[in-house]
Amino acid sequence: MSVNGVQGVQPGTASGAGQTAESRRPTDQLGKMEFLQLLVTQLRYQDPLNPIDDREFMAQLAQFSALEQMTENVRWARLSYGLSLVGAAVKYWGTEGQPEIGIVYAVRIDSGEPLLNLGNREIRLEQVIEVAPPSFEEE
Repeated sequence: MSVNGVQGVQPGTASGAGQTAESRRPTDQLGKMEFLQLLVTQLRYQDPLNPIDDREFMAQLAQFSALEQMTENVRWARLSYGLSLVGAAVKYWGTEGQPEIGIVYAVRIDSGEPLLNLGNREIRLEQVIEVAPPSFEEE
């Protein structure tokens, strides 16, 4: 028995549950959920007389684990960097596309992303152009 191809996941299964095309973020990269869906689909439609080699399966799981760890490391690095900016003067892209300057007073985490509080506004880390270290005045 041969399998010619996989047609995709039907609505109401793991990938379609609770999401519409509009709520999914467009991306050209393979995320962890897409990777797991691909792996499950591969297992579901494999030929029972010629199953996937267990070494290949373990290699795919190791790749997934490495991807997960790298994603987590990047998230923590971004949070740490955002927290390190407290007290620093930052130059950032303002709402009109012009550079502006402000002091970071606090950091708020919104959906895992650090938002820098500049007193009268919040900006995303991606808006920062330049950072000046905090200046401590001695009395």
